[in-house]
Amino acid sequence: MTTKRHRPIARGVSGLERERNAQREIDTFLHALSSYPEHFARKPYLSFEKHLFGIMTSARAHTADNNHRRNS
Repeated sequence: MTTKRHRPIARGVSGLERERNAQREIDTFLHALSSYPEHFARKPYLSFEKHLFGIMTSARAHTADNNHRRNS
């Protein structure tokens, strides 16, 4: 009988980095959840999904900009 080998979920990414990424996703979702009613009051056509996507896109752009500045 052979034993199965399990590969890590993401190669090259430490457990700490995965934890940070998960925490960032949770924080982004909670921010979107708390800020949605205010945005909906101004833009009732804005779905929560679009609101969340906009926040996620903004956060990624901000993170990418910071990473670029650190590496320059």
